[in-house]
Amino acid sequence: MRYGGRARCLLLAMSFLGLAGCGTGAGGAHIEGPAPTAVPWTGPVYVTDVRSNPRQRPDVMDLTEITTLYGMKWRGWGTPRAVGTGLVVDFACVSQCPHGKDNPPYYPVRVVLSDLVKREYAAYYSNAVLSPAHPPAPHWALDVGDLRLRVPAA
Repeated sequence: MRYGGRARCLLLAMSFLGLAGCGTGAGGAHIEGPAPTAVPWTGPVYVTDVRSNPRQRPDVMDLTEITTLYGMKWRGWGTPRAVGTGLVVDFACVSQCPHGKDNPPYYPVRVVLSDLVKREYAAYYSNAVLSPAHPPAPHWALDVGDLRLRVPAA
């Protein structure tokens, strides 16, 4: 009986030492094959306007309260970085509409949408960078630069 207790104790001690040294051997962990890659997004991709309406490749939209994009053409829609060119029109007459309300001022713009946020069945661009196509931007261009966009809650 006494011998059985020692044997059990010795077996338990060896098991503990074996577990304590697990993964610390000279060879370390053995890795086979390439690392898994991210699964590309295959669902619809949107950008939300100022009223949180989702839009795909919008040609006209109110990006903010004072920034209306018009005549937009997009490249790379649905990728991590969509680039659009078109016009920003001052329909709000922030510039006091120097040519009258029937002829609001505008300027050519480049818009880069990025930072896709994935929701259950769709993804949304969450960042926009507006820059004048031919710098500098007019004095009334208030939203030039980096803009955070609205994204539906998860």
